[in-house]
Amino acid sequence: MSETQHTENEKSFQQQVWETLSAINVNDKVEKKLGLSYLSWAWAWGVLMAHYPESYYVIDAVSYNNDGSAMVSLTLTVKQGDNEFPRKMWLPVMDKRNQAISSPNAFDINKALMRCLTKAISMFGLGFYIYAGEDLPEQEKVVIQQEQAQQKARYEQLIRDLKTAAKGGIESMKSHWEQLTPEEKGIIGEENKDLIKNEVNHEAENGRVVSGKTWESHRQQFTQGVIQRQGNNATKLPHAVSL
Repeated sequence: MSETQHTENEKSFQQQVWETLSAINVNDKVEKKLGLSYLSWAWAWGVLMAHYPESYYVIDAVSYNNDGSAMVSLTLTVKQGDNEFPRKMWLPVMDKRNQAISSPNAFDINKALMRCLTKAISMFGLGFYIYAGEDLPEQEKVVIQQEQAQQKARYEQLIRDLKTAAKGGIESMKSHWEQLTPEEKGIIGEENKDLIKNEVNHEAENGRVVSGKTWESHRQQFTQGVIQRQGNNATKLPHAVSL
């Protein structure tokens, strides 16, 4: 096999690996800690082994800095038959807040190595978007945002329509509700329906109270006027005024 043919085969294998691993949605495997996203190294390695079981990695010696912090690194090689290619990844030994640890112990270094391995696997495509600060692949994220916007608009329209019907009274609201599909009722929700219904009842009750207060005020003014006109006359008020 010529060098050119070997290079073409290697590129083809790299593309195959990337397309295979990057197509896997890892969102339900991501753990959140203090606002940071983590992917289980055991799960990531298991996925890699399921697709490319001949893959292997080599750990480099730990590198220490002048401030006492340390850097771990390793080289991961994805292999399938005669095809293979390596990628190297490195990572500072950090605490749970992603701050470098001074004078890390063996446990700290081991955790950093496993995180480094997970990141190395991502360089072949698996969960790579996590390290770009994204929770979803861009194309999937756009689709979900569009769907959410449509759902929100539909929800708001259904609420507006129900409130409009409620302005005609409880019977009008009830009639409108009965014409909705089960899906539309589910979107609105029983809680929202009850809130709108309670608003209608509250407004109606307030209307009766206001009307009652107005009539009581009118009755008192009328009675007071009659008393003033009668002056000192001890005659009882006409029966018609006895409200």
